[in-house]
Amino acid sequence: MNQLDELQQKYKEGYRCIYTEKDDQEGMTMHLKNFREEKIHTMQVKSDMEIGQIEDFLDQMNQIKKAKGHDCHDL
Repeated sequence: MNQLDELQQKYKEGYRCIYTEKDDQEGMTMHLKNFREEKIHTMQVKSDMEIGQIEDFLDQMNQIKKAKGHDCHDL
């Protein structure tokens, strides 16, 4: 399973990205939270290609949220 697949699975489980950090040497760190269960999950991505795919996915989720006025995730 690649990092994008893991992120999509976490979104299906109810997690949402609450914060991202980017570093040239460390890549990208995403902090996810499941607000219903009050759980936190952290993901580390180092591949530039995967970082781009994940940023696109997160942008799509933000566009859906803006268009529909609420959080929804349908994959």
